[in-house]
Amino acid sequence: MNADKAAREWVEESALRAAGAAAIPIPVPGAHTAVTSAIEAYMIYHVAGIYGEKLSLGEALGLIPALGAGIVARKAATAVVGETVGWIPVAGWLLKGAASGGTAFAMGVAAVNYFEKKYPQRQATAFETASIKDWVKNAVAHILSSTAK
Repeated sequence: MNADKAAREWVEESALRAAGAAAIPIPVPGAHTAVTSAIEAYMIYHVAGIYGEKLSLGEALGLIPALGAGIVARKAATAVVGETVGWIPVAGWLLKGAASGGTAFAMGVAAVNYFEKKYPQRQATAFETASIKDWVKNAVAHILSSTAK
């Protein structure tokens, strides 16, 4: 299978994960931003793996801002929207989920474009996937420890 096609399928699935995670009401400020950032890093990690590159947790998290200032600005806006409208039952949760899913999708498309330019027309590479539960747990701990410094 073509890496571009496999990676885009992974991005769509990951955007749905981010939307679902953001739509769950968690009454802790910043919790959704940390969780969705972890899901986006997980997505980037797997997109890189599809193209044959192995990234560490830190490298995957580091690619989030490197993928484009517009996406980072959109991510910041999504965090603000999430923290304000996320308290509105149902409608706010859905809006928060849609904003996070859209941001994750845009970031995933940017990641696919980045690796496609680096490795044009590459075939998808089989690689060992990480457990999303463990990945998110480790990524959130990494994010929280780096923001506490």
